[in-house]
Amino acid sequence: MAQARATMDPKDIVNADKAGLPAIGRAANESKVVSIPVERATDPAPAPLPPPAAAKTPDVTEPPAAPNRSRRKAKLFGIGLLVTLGGLVAWYPLADHYAPFASGASITAEVTQVAPRVAGPVQHVLISDNAEVKAGQPLFEIDDTTFRMDVAQAQGQLDQAMNSVTSGVAAVPAAEAKVAQTEVALTIAQQELERATTLHDKGLLPLAKFNTADANAKTAALNVEAAKADLERVRASASTADANNPNVRAAQAALDRAEFALRNTRVVAPADGYVSNLSLAEGQFVAAGTPALTFINPATQMVIADFRENQLVNVQPGDKATVMFEAAPGKQFEATVDSIAWGINSGRTTANGLAQSSNDTRWFPPARKIPVRVTIDDMSALPANVRLGSEASVLIVPEDGIVPTIARGLMGINGLLSGLN
Repeated sequence: MAQARATMDPKDIVNADKAGLPAIGRAANESKVVSIPVERATDPAPAPLPPPAAAKTPDVTEPPAAPNRSRRKAKLFGIGLLVTLGGLVAWYPLADHYAPFASGASITAEVTQVAPRVAGPVQHVLISDNAEVKAGQPLFEIDDTTFRMDVAQAQGQLDQAMNSVTSGVAAVPAAEAKVAQTEVALTIAQQELERATTLHDKGLLPLAKFNTADANAKTAALNVEAAKADLERVRASASTADANNPNVRAAQAALDRAEFALRNTRVVAPADGYVSNLSLAEGQFVAAGTPALTFINPATQMVIADFRENQLVNVQPGDKATVMFEAAPGKQFEATVDSIAWGINSGRTTANGLAQSSNDTRWFPPARKIPVRVTIDDMSALPANVRLGSEASVLIVPEDGIVPTIARGLMGINGLLSGLN
């Protein structure tokens, strides 16, 4: 085969290669004489020909090794994780110092147990449970039959006292006439005593008659003193013929008490608010001082949140705050810190007069929390579904800065997410 290719022209070999024809066939067509070696084992191995230029495979750039790219991604992920963890570690003390936040707060208000001041059967129930009422609006009425009787009796006693005072005024002239009468009798008795004394001194009058005349004169003098005393008493009684008279004052007080009880048979709302836990029915007997319903005053609403002690380092009454309610997801309400509790129950107990020590063996005992009262700046902005006891979150802002701004944003996101629950 090598010998056949040797007899061919190099150009013919190239052309044959391009045409895809075997080199031996092409050599047979070109030359009539072809010598084939007998001993092929002795032929030297043909030298490999270089591949045609057209058959060369174009160079392709190999892609970068996959392990290097994976290591780069892992490195970036690790750096990001470390930065995130470092930010979280730094955020908590900064937030506690510059933007204290507390969840689990609740809205509260003044709750009044409304009870009647007088006892009696309920005659009318004028409102329904969970109703909104105005100040002075009647809530329920108690049967006032016996109370009207008490008023009539007290009025009669007052009239009787006034009549007594009036009769005392009319008795003044009679007392004055009595004094004048006794004075005339005293004058006559003294004249009789003078004549009896003269006759007795001359021996013309017995001693018994003289003693009688003397006794009559002394009796007349005593009658004058008694009449004058009675006149002073009548005049004193007549001088208080108005409300200053003790009898009149006592009767007037009894009348006022009876009228007060009569007015309190109608129980009214103490202020604008809401009625809750109504447990009354017509005919039901209620005792004085026994709660009959619950009244909620919305004007006194405020939020109470529990903060850890280390969160209150910079907090003072009057600081600005932001409140969010579970009943109003995503809405933030401006508020103000009203007050901070001065103390909480330490939980320490006593036994046999001695304080008991704490048996808490935890490495990290729970932090003590202090209640903080927060008032909403605009109570009218609260939605109607925010009720007493509604859950809230409170963010206190002792001073403006980047940390409170971030905290407000996180609080808003938290509120939106809580609305999805």
